[in-house]
Amino acid sequence: MVELEQFRLMVERNDYRGIADELIRLEAERGVIDITALGEDPESAVVNNLEVELEYATDFAPTCSVYGYYRYRDGKPSVIVVHPSLSTGRDNFTIVHEYGHHVQRHHADWADIRYSFPAARGDKVEEKVADAFAAAVLIPEGVVFDHAGLSARALASVYAKVRASRSAVASRMMELTSTGRAGTVVVCDFEGRVIFARATDDEVFAPARGIVQPDLARLFGQAANASGSLTAPLQTGLRAMSGWAQTDLTAELVVDHTGGYAFAVITPTQVYGRQQEWIRRWHECSNPACGEVFIVDETVEIHDACGDPKCAECAWCSCERIETFCKMCFMALSVAEQSGEVEHECV
Repeated sequence: MVELEQFRLMVERNDYRGIADELIRLEAERGVIDITALGEDPESAVVNNLEVELEYATDFAPTCSVYGYYRYRDGKPSVIVVHPSLSTGRDNFTIVHEYGHHVQRHHADWADIRYSFPAARGDKVEEKVADAFAAAVLIPEGVVFDHAGLSARALASVYAKVRASRSAVASRMMELTSTGRAGTVVVCDFEGRVIFARATDDEVFAPARGIVQPDLARLFGQAANASGSLTAPLQTGLRAMSGWAQTDLTAELVVDHTGGYAFAVITPTQVYGRQQEWIRRWHECSNPACGEVFIVDETVEIHDACGDPKCAECAWCSCERIETFCKMCFMALSVAEQSGEVEHECV
């Protein structure tokens, strides 16, 4: 009953990493799968396992955010279904995550704890444990060197060694390494669009996923044209959805080995005697016929395509405009004519 009590205490402490580590140990002892092989080549390891079948399904809605699921079958192999993504790392994480659900059903002490909770609570705990299981298998502690601290260079280095997604690497590294300084870890694309963000404390906030950070886009371009990495101050600050931007920040940014994404560690520029500095974000409408200047706050819609706010006056954002032509004379309409500010006269 010692194992049962250990699991109970870890749940009380929300120690999902501890639960995952113990399940990995128990699964290795069970001997039905090679845990190392599961981390190095998840697809092959699962395909060769007699307890589960792996299926890929493409018949799902394009907007579906569910990457896969596990279906238990009594008396015959259970099924892991994966919805393929454009990222091998994402698919690898999905496979090992779903195998983590399989593992949770096959260790009686843990299963007794997990199914003792009300349905909603139990489902949440199981998902957290499956996430922790996947991260621990794909990114073992041996590939992380804690003495280096949490840096963008270390994040990019670990990502190049493992078969996990960038978000999984960032999350796992934050678990295993000391930060050294207060800050926030961000994964972004070349446009500065946030893919993942998590703060080490409350000194630097974690920006929302999907929001474009112009400073990160600028630094990405500079790094890509140089050595692939740089450390520099943020000029306009770290943008929040509320319309405010946190300033007095410095980012260490490293473009990963694929060239399409970057890891950034953002920290306060001032080490001692600092105070959090926030400024209101003003935006000038990109429509020359409008020119409205407004505060970007929670009432302003952010356009998904370009990541910039839509003007409340004319509904323009920063997306490229397609030329519009007069149906009578077939001349291209000016911006002012398209907006209705100026009447078009056929020639």
